[in-house]
Amino acid sequence: MTAANVGQFIRFTRHGLEITGEVTKILERSVIVSITEEDALLLDYGTNFTVVSHDNYEILA
Repeated sequence: MTAANVGQFIRFTRHGLEITGEVTKILERSVIVSITEEDALLLDYGTNFTVVSHDNYEILA
């Protein structure tokens, strides 16, 4: 799989919801993604950042 770059948008599934976010940092096995406040509320997160494994997202064109 090709890893996303900082600034790219990715799509991933979390708790049955399809989420789109912007990559803010690349780690060895995952990326840190900025998601919308609305998505963070739906997911019951206290922040609008989440970690997504390289295996679990699709890069959007």
